[in-house]
Amino acid sequence: MKRIFVFLTCCALLLACKPGIPSSILQPDEMEAVLYDIHVVDGYAAAIIVATPDSLKKTIAPYYHGVYQKHGTDSLQYTRSLNYYYKHPEVMKTIYDHVSERLRKDKDRLAQAMAKESAVPKPATNLDTAKDQPVKNVPSLKPAK
Repeated sequence: MKRIFVFLTCCALLLACKPGIPSSILQPDEMEAVLYDIHVVDGYAAAIIVATPDSLKKTIAPYYHGVYQKHGTDSLQYTRSLNYYYKHPEVMKTIYDHVSERLRKDKDRLAQAMAKESAVPKPATNLDTAKDQPVKNVPSLKPAK
């Protein structure tokens, strides 16, 4: 009887200690959304031209803060979550597969929109229209006496 009690207690403890993502860590779907927005901000940061790296940090910091605010997190929780997922590469790979797919879809959507825009004929913007006009006899002004 004692052995059965010890065996059941051990089983209960093993089942209760089921590993999972801690509550202090962003869950995979939340982390995916944050990483997507972070990469969009990183892309913007790569496209802007600033004088020094320090001014880039100052310019781009509000965007990162906005991402954290949008997702109800902060840089500390984001960094802790990132470190957690680095230690669990199988989960991180799944997250990044989804992020990459979203970024690819956005890129394709933008490319299609740009193709449509370039396919629309644009009005002629010939600034030198005087060349194309026939010369008219315009009475010249005589100097005043």
